[in-house]
Amino acid sequence: MDNIELNDFATELDAAALGMADRKNDRVRYSGHLLLPGDDVIIALNANRELEIKIGGLPASTDHDLVELVEEHRSEIRRALTRKITKDVSRVEIIGRWHENGDEYALEPYLLRTVYRDKPDVLHKYRFRIFPLDDYNLGNDFSVEFTSAVVGHKVKAVLENSTERHIHYDELPKSMFEWMPVGVVWTPPARSGFPVLVEYAVGKEKRLEMRSREAA
Repeated sequence: MDNIELNDFATELDAAALGMADRKNDRVRYSGHLLLPGDDVIIALNANRELEIKIGGLPASTDHDLVELVEEHRSEIRRALTRKITKDVSRVEIIGRWHENGDEYALEPYLLRTVYRDKPDVLHKYRFRIFPLDDYNLGNDFSVEFTSAVVGHKVKAVLENSTERHIHYDELPKSMFEWMPVGVVWTPPARSGFPVLVEYAVGKEKRLEMRSREAA
């Protein structure tokens, strides 16, 4: 998702793994959820209990269909997000994509971000059942499992390779990516402290080129 600022995944994973240094045989399972094309969406509840809606980083126009969808489910959204607002939290955000769904558009939520006043933001998998498609999109399309002893850059490389295998970027006509999945949202177990990774497919050859440049 283009408007989500993620910190360095490998560094964050290594830091989280240090907290499990005495449990190196523990398994960490990352769930992969296909990332659809479309406009980035943020539905936020701030500390004043006000709802804010952004599409592509800009406030949504009042006549946008997403605004109508939020209005229809306002009470459920407020109920779910209010539970996350504490004195040290400035806002809570549902992050997703507004995408084509047949002849209409639909909201596909992926992540929940908690924005703290005095410490780094925390991203989790979206787990609510608020919107019409939530019961069908559970966010567990596939998974990859690691031991907590594996270092961050190796985990990232495995998730990158898995993203390429599931998206088939090299095999499909690029025109299909106007409606086909374009990447994978990788989320760790709840309360594990491990980071989220949003990975776009670029093709296996392009991936090798990128790694060669990084190594150089």
